[in-house]
Amino acid sequence: GGSAAPKASQKLANRHIASAPARILDAPDLLDDYYLNLLSWSDTNILAVALSQTVYLWNAGSGDIKELCTLDSSPDQYVCSVSWVQEGGAHLAVGTSTGSTQLWDVDAAKQLRSMDGHSERVGSLAWNRHILSSGGRDGVVVNHDVRIARHKI
Repeated sequence: GGSAAPKASQKLANRHIASAPARILDAPDLLDDYYLNLLSWSDTNILAVALSQTVYLWNAGSGDIKELCTLDSSPDQYVCSVSWVQEGGAHLAVGTSTGSTQLWDVDAAKQLRSMDGHSERVGSLAWNRHILSSGGRDGVVVNHDVRIARHKI
């Protein structure tokens, strides 16, 4: 039979892993809560960062930073989660402390819709094509089909 062991002539490729960070971003107001998901990296090389009530977008290619949105100024409202749509889309989902899930068109810097379904904060978001699943502190997972008005499925 055949042997699965590598031959002596094959060498493992060595890869250099830097011991220091390539870049450090200042993140004041980053909430210290294990159950929040405050960073999401898009496949177009843009990092979404939620700092308290505001979502910022950092373009890793150009270094540009822009503010996408700021929630209402009530002290109990803050961003709990962010998640980019997969496959090159310019849409970002934003989960809030009041239980709503917002969908944003990042290119237009415009909120497309706000979806309900939770009675407490939305700490987790995940995409599968046009289906956005949101997980809340209330123990509920809601699947939203973002293509249709009656979004809960």
